[in-house]
Amino acid sequence: MKILAIRLKNLASLAGPHEIDFTTEPLSSTGLFAITGPTGSGKSTLLDALSLGLFGEVPRLSQVRKEAKVPDGDGEIATGDPRTLLRRGSGAGYAEVDFLGIDGHRYRARWEANRARDRADGKLQPSRQSLRNLDTQQVLAADKKAEFKAQLELRLGLTFEQFTRAVLLAQSEFSAFLKADDNGRSELLEKLTDTAIYSQLGRRAFERAKQSRQVLDQLEQQVDGIRPLDDEARTALETQCNEVQATLHHLQAELGEVERQRQWLADLSRLEQECAEAHAERLAAQQRSDAQAETRALLHWLEQLLPQRHRYRQQAQWEQEEEQLAEQLKTLTQRKQALDIQLTELAATRQQAQAAREAAEIAQQQASEPLRQAFQEESDLARLRSDVQETRQTWRQEALFQQEVRTRIEALTEQETQRRQALDQITAQLQQSEPLATLCHSWAGYRPRLQQALALHERLAAAHLRIPHLQISLKAAQDEVTTHQSAIQALQQGIGMEGNLNDQIQDLTQRQQISLALLSSLERLFYLWQQGEELEGYWAGNQEKQTALLQERTHTIAEGKRVAAQHAEAEQALKITLELLERQRLLRSVSVEKLRAQLVEGEPCPVCGSQEHPYHQETALAQAMATHDAQEEEQARQKVQRVYERLVGLRTAVAGLNERLKDLKLQEEQLTAQQLALHDQLRNHPEGRSLLAQPEEQRSLWLNAQLVELKQRIESENARLKHLLDHQRRVDALQAQWQKARERSQQAAWELEEQLKTIQQDEARAASEQDELAAVLPASWLEHWQHDPAQTLARLEQVIETRHQQLMQHQENEKALQTCVADLERERYQQQTRLQQHDKLANLLATLEEQLTASQLRLQQTLGEYSSAQAWQSQLNQIAEQTRQQEIKTSEAWNEAHLICSQLRHTLELKSDEKQKLNTKLEALRDELTAWRAAHSELDDALLARLLTYDDTAQNTLRQQLQALDRDLDQAHMLVGEREKRLAAHRTQHADSPKVELLEARRTELAQLNQSTQERHAELRGELAEDNRRRTQSAELLGAIESARAEYLRWARLDDLIGSADGHTFRKIAQGYNLDLLVHHANVQLRQLVRRYRLKRGGSALGLLVMDTEMGDELRSVHSLSGGETFLVSLALALGLASMASSNLKIESLFIDEGFGSLDPDSLQLAMDALDGLQAQGRKVAVISHVQEMHERIPVQVQVCKQGNGLSTLRIQGPTPRFID
Repeated sequence: MKILAIRLKNLASLAGPHEIDFTTEPLSSTGLFAITGPTGSGKSTLLDALSLGLFGEVPRLSQVRKEAKVPDGDGEIATGDPRTLLRRGSGAGYAEVDFLGIDGHRYRARWEANRARDRADGKLQPSRQSLRNLDTQQVLAADKKAEFKAQLELRLGLTFEQFTRAVLLAQSEFSAFLKADDNGRSELLEKLTDTAIYSQLGRRAFERAKQSRQVLDQLEQQVDGIRPLDDEARTALETQCNEVQATLHHLQAELGEVERQRQWLADLSRLEQECAEAHAERLAAQQRSDAQAETRALLHWLEQLLPQRHRYRQQAQWEQEEEQLAEQLKTLTQRKQALDIQLTELAATRQQAQAAREAAEIAQQQASEPLRQAFQEESDLARLRSDVQETRQTWRQEALFQQEVRTRIEALTEQETQRRQALDQITAQLQQSEPLATLCHSWAGYRPRLQQALALHERLAAAHLRIPHLQISLKAAQDEVTTHQSAIQALQQGIGMEGNLNDQIQDLTQRQQISLALLSSLERLFYLWQQGEELEGYWAGNQEKQTALLQERTHTIAEGKRVAAQHAEAEQALKITLELLERQRLLRSVSVEKLRAQLVEGEPCPVCGSQEHPYHQETALAQAMATHDAQEEEQARQKVQRVYERLVGLRTAVAGLNERLKDLKLQEEQLTAQQLALHDQLRNHPEGRSLLAQPEEQRSLWLNAQLVELKQRIESENARLKHLLDHQRRVDALQAQWQKARERSQQAAWELEEQLKTIQQDEARAASEQDELAAVLPASWLEHWQHDPAQTLARLEQVIETRHQQLMQHQENEKALQTCVADLERERYQQQTRLQQHDKLANLLATLEEQLTASQLRLQQTLGEYSSAQAWQSQLNQIAEQTRQQEIKTSEAWNEAHLICSQLRHTLELKSDEKQKLNTKLEALRDELTAWRAAHSELDDALLARLLTYDDTAQNTLRQQLQALDRDLDQAHMLVGEREKRLAAHRTQHADSPKVELLEARRTELAQLNQSTQERHAELRGELAEDNRRRTQSAELLGAIESARAEYLRWARLDDLIGSADGHTFRKIAQGYNLDLLVHHANVQLRQLVRRYRLKRGGSALGLLVMDTEMGDELRSVHSLSGGETFLVSLALALGLASMASSNLKIESLFIDEGFGSLDPDSLQLAMDALDGLQAQGRKVAVISHVQEMHERIPVQVQVCKQGNGLSTLRIQGPTPRFID
C-alpha cells in the first residue's frame, strides 16, 4: 500500500484547492521529507485530509464526546463531526487521496461536503464519499457509505484503526507506554492493539458467574414452596373425590326428576291458559265477521256493476274527448286565417331580395379586371421593398467587416514581430546547452541508469560503513551462544538429579485433577448436608407454629361459642322488648287516650294522683312516649349488633387460623417431601454412605475435617506444581535465549558474508557504469560526477529539464510564426475581395430604390379611393354575400309558412271527421246504459255514484278483507279443537297430580345439596389439579436446578481463571502475549534503527526493560533512557505496532506526527539516523516538525506558510521551490 497524492480544498486554514503529488519531483525521488510550519498553520490538517479522504474520519476527532455541540449557522453540529473541518466562509470543500492498492491498481478516494446551494451561509449538507479505479476509470462506490467502506478496506488492505496504527504513527502514546505501570500499560496496549475484547470477556465471565449463581439461588428458593402430596394422601384424596362425584350424580338425577314434575305442572297450566285464549279468540273472530254485514252488501252491488263499469268509464272519457275536440277545432281555424295573411307579405319580400342579389353580381363582374391588375402591382411592390431591405443590410455588414479586417491585420502584424524576437532569444539559449544535446535527446533512457549509478554509489558507501559493525555483532552473538549453552547444560544437570521434569509435572497434574474432583464432590455433599440441616430447622419451626395456631383456634372457638350464646340472649331480649313496646302502644291507643281526655287542670289524676298534667296536651305526650319507646328499642338493637359484630370477628379469625393451618400443613408436606428427596441424594452420593455411617452428632465435624484435609493436600500439590512449572519456565527461557542467540549468530554471519558479496558486485557494476557514462557526458560533467554524483545528477536533471522546455518553446514559436504569416496573407486577400463586393452592392441598391418609387405611383392610380386591392375585393364580396343571404332567408320563411298552412288545413279536416265519429259512438253507449238502469231500478243515482268511485283495487281490497275475516273464524274454530285435544292428552299422562308446594320444597332442598356437593367436588378437583401442577413443576424445577448448578460450576471455574469485575485479570493475561509480539517486532525495528538497544520483558507481569548490548547486555529501566534514546525506542515500538497491524501487507508510506523540540543535538542526530534508516528500507517517510535543525537536515519539505486572517498556503521546498495554489 502506497500513498500517491493528497488533494484538499477549503479545509481549516487551507483555503482553495491544494495538491501534494508524491509521484512528481521533488517528492518522487526522496524517501524522507518534512511537513514544517509555525504552530497553528495547518500541518496536522494535511494528515486530517489524508484520513478524511480515505475513511471520512479524523483520528483527533474520533475521541470527542458525541453529545458536545458547536454552533453552525442557525443550528448545531457535533464537535466530533468531520464537517467541522470545512473552512468558515466557504460553500464546499473536499479531501482526495490517490493510493496504490494491494492489487497493484491505482485508486482515488474522495470525501466532500458542501452547504446548501454551495453558499457560505447555507445549511450544512450530509457528506459524500466515492472510490474510483484510476486504471480503468470505473466508479466502485458512490454515495453509499457502507459500500464505500467495504470497497476501500478491500483495496487498501487496512481498516481505520489499522491505518492510524500502521501509517499515521503518534509516538507520544508509546512514550507514555514506556513509562506506565502494569495497569496503565495494559490499558494503553489494549487501546493501541485494539484488543478490548479480552477485558470484555473477563467482565462477561464475572457477570455470567454472578448471574448463574443468582439463577441457582432463585430456583432453590422456588422449590422450597412446591412439594406434592405423598402417595397415601393422594389416594385418599382421589377416593374422596370419586365418592363426592357419585353423590353428585345421584342428586342431579333426583333433581332432574323433580324438575320434570315441575315442568308437567307448568305445561298443564300453560295448556289450560292457551285453551281459554283460543275460546276468546274464536268469540272475537265471530264478532268481527258479524260487524261487516254492510260491507258484504256493498261488495254484492260492486260485483253486479262489474260488467257495466267499463261502459260508464267509456262514457265519461268520450264526453271529455268531445269537449277537447271542439276547443281544438276553434283554435285551428283562427291559426289558419293568420297564416294566409303572412304568406302574402313574404311573397313580396322575396321578390325584392332577388332583385338586389342580381345587381350585386353585375357589379362584381365589372370590377374583376381592375382587381387582378391591382393585386399584381401590390405583389411587385412587396418584392421590391424586400430586395431593397436585404441589399441595404448586406451593404452595411460589408462596411463593418472591412473595419474588422483592418483591425485583425494590424494585430497579426504586431504578433509576427513578437514571435520572431522570441524565436531568436530561445535559439541563443539553446546554443549554451548544445554539448548536452545527445544526452538530452535520450534522457528518458539515461536518467534511470544515472539514478541506479547514484544509488549504487550510496549503497557502496553505506556497505563499507556497516562491515565493522557486522563483525562486532557476529563476535557478540557467538559469545552469547556459548554463554547460554553452558547455562542450559548446568541447569539440565540439576534437573537430572530429580528425575524427569515433564513426567513429574504430568503425574502431579493428574493427582491434582483427582483431588479437585473429590473436592467438588465433598463440597456438593456438604451443600446437601447444610440443606438437610436447614430443612430440619424449617420443619421444627413449622411444627411450633401449628401448635400455637391450634391452641389459638381452640381458644377462639370457645370464645365464639360464648359470644354466640350472648347473641342468642340479646336477640331474645330484643324480641321481648319489641313485644312489650307494641303492647304498650296498643294500650295507649285505647285506655290512655280516654284517661287523658278526662284530666282537668288543678284536679288530681285518677291514676297517679298528681295535680300536674304535663302530658295533658296530646302532642307533647305522644312525642315523649314515642321518644322513650324508640330509645329502648335502639338500645336493644345496638346490643344485638355489638354482639353480632364480635361473633363475626371471631368467625373471621377462626377462618384465618384455618387458612394459616392449612398453609402450614402444606408447607409441612413440602418440607417432608424435600427431606425425603435430600435423603435419597445423600444415600446416592459417593461419599454419602460414609457420612451416614458416622454418628449423627459427629457428621458435621467429619465433613469439615474431610474438606480441610483435602484442601491442604490440594494446596500442597499446587505449591509443588508451581515449583516444577517455575523450574520448567527457567529451562524454557534459557533454551529460548540460546536459540535466539544462535539465530542472531547465524544471522550476523550470513549478513557479513552477504555484505561482502554485495560490495564486490557493486564495485564491479560501478566501474562498468563509469565507463559507459564517459561516452555520453562531457569531461567537465564527468569530473563533477566522480566527486559528487548526487549534486551532479540534480544539476543534470535541472539543465536537461530546462533544455527540454526551451526546445518545446522553440517548436511552439516556429509553429505560431508560420500560423501568423498564413493568417496575415489570408486576411489581406479577403480585404481586397470584399472591397469590390461593397461597390457592387451600392450600385444595385440605387437601381432598386428607383424601381420601388415607380411601382408605388402605378398602384395608387389603380386603387383610387380604396386602401388596397384586398379591401376593394372584400367590399364587393361582402355586398354580394349579403344580398344572397337575404334572398335565401326570405325564400326559407315563405316555404316554411306555406308548409305550416298546408299542415294546418289537413289537421282541421281530420279533427272534424273525428268529432263526428265520436258523437255517433257516444249516442249508442248512452242508449245501452239507459236499458241496464231500467233492469236494476232499485239502484238509485247516489248509490251508483258511490259504486263508481270504487276501482278494481278497492273492490279487491274489500273482497280480501272479508275473506280474511272468514279465514280467521275458521282458524279460531280449528285452534279451539286442537288445544282441547292437547289438554286432554296432557291430563292423561299423570293420573295423580303432584302438589306444587311439596315439589318446590323438595327442589329447594335438592338444589342446596347439589350446590354444596358441587362446591366440595370442585374443591377436591382443585386440590388434585394443584397436586398435579406441583408434581410437574417440582420435577421441572429439580431438573432446572441441576442444569443451573452445572452452568454455575462451569462459569465459576471460568471466573476463577479469567473473571473480574473490571476485566483486568484476563486483560493482563492477554496483553502479556500482545506485549511479547510487540517486543519482538520492536526489536526487529531496533536492529535497523540502532543496534545498541533491545527491549525485554521483566520486572513485573507487564514490565519492560532495555538491554544495552554495548554494556554486556545490561538490563536497564526504561526510565534511565535519555530523550533521544526514548525517541528511538518509541519509534521502534510504533513501527513494531505498524508491523503487527499490517500483518503481511507491505506499507510503503509512513506519516510520523511527533514533536522533536525537546531533543538535544546528539539525540536529534540519533533521530535523523533512525529516519534515514527507515528511508533506506524503501519507505517514504513524512515527519511533522517545526524544529529548525531538522529543516536544515531534511532538504525536501512541505512548508505550511501563514498568510494572516487564519489563511495558510502550501510550498514544496526542494531543488526548485514551488508554491501550491
